[in-house]
Amino acid sequence: MVSMRKFLPLIAFLLGLLFIVGSSGNFQAYTSSRDVEFGVVGGDNSYIAYRCLSDPVPVNASSGVEFTAVTVENLMDRPITIHVEADGSSLPRGLSGDVDSSTYTLEPGESVAVGGNFSVDEDVTDGTYGVPLTVYAEWDGGSARIGDCSMYASVETPYVLVKSIVGGVYFYPVGEWNSITLQLNFTNNGEEGDFVIMDSIPNPGWRAFYVVGLPRPSSGRADLMMDHCHCGCSGWRIVWRVHVARGETVTLNIPLEAVFLSPGSYTLNCGAHLCGTDVVSNKITVTGGR
Repeated sequence: MVSMRKFLPLIAFLLGLLFIVGSSGNFQAYTSSRDVEFGVVGGDNSYIAYRCLSDPVPVNASSGVEFTAVTVENLMDRPITIHVEADGSSLPRGLSGDVDSSTYTLEPGESVAVGGNFSVDEDVTDGTYGVPLTVYAEWDGGSARIGDCSMYASVETPYVLVKSIVGGVYFYPVGEWNSITLQLNFTNNGEEGDFVIMDSIPNPGWRAFYVVGLPRPSSGRADLMMDHCHCGCSGWRIVWRVHVARGETVTLNIPLEAVFLSPGSYTLNCGAHLCGTDVVSNKITVTGGR
């Protein structure tokens, strides 16, 4: 009887367990959850720290530039080897961008500045262009691939000369005097300096009469003289000497009174030329009619 009393609690426990699990006797699933916290740090504080180039690199057409594309630092407790690759496949024709792809070994605490470069032909359209960079790192027991950096080129034409007519009128009646103001805008995207710009207005001969007024520059000095124009005819030459800062635009207005004697096209300007360069502005052509 004593032994039976000892077995009764055991039997009751087994029956209760069978009731909880179910009649099938199979423990199907178990679900639980808990809170987990992860420490997230920026690229300059990670074990393989990296500092990307933050601003676009300005580069003029027909030139090249070198710079630091990305800096990599070893914050691990063992040596690592790194190299960087650039993907310039999306760049337009005439613009190339690359990085130093050498392999570097960095001891703990050491860093390396990896150089980049852009080269631009003269016909690349102004704009900002990007090149994705990938940092590859290896060490004893592991490796990493970091694709968070890019380098950007801001392409600008160094010198821009644009000629227009104030008011935008390019058609004038025949047989009447017309007041026209030619305007030349010069933008310097290069280095600050002194510039000489030559502009010319051809003599139209028997077809029209031009009376050229004194040029009015926003800055500098502009002289008017009779000369042999570079477009192959006699006429008036304007020599504009001006100091222009980087990023600055200066303006030259040339007043002109003109009477056109017959219908047709007339050249009011042969195009301005920035001396010492091959930069030439557009011509100005108007139409005389009835």
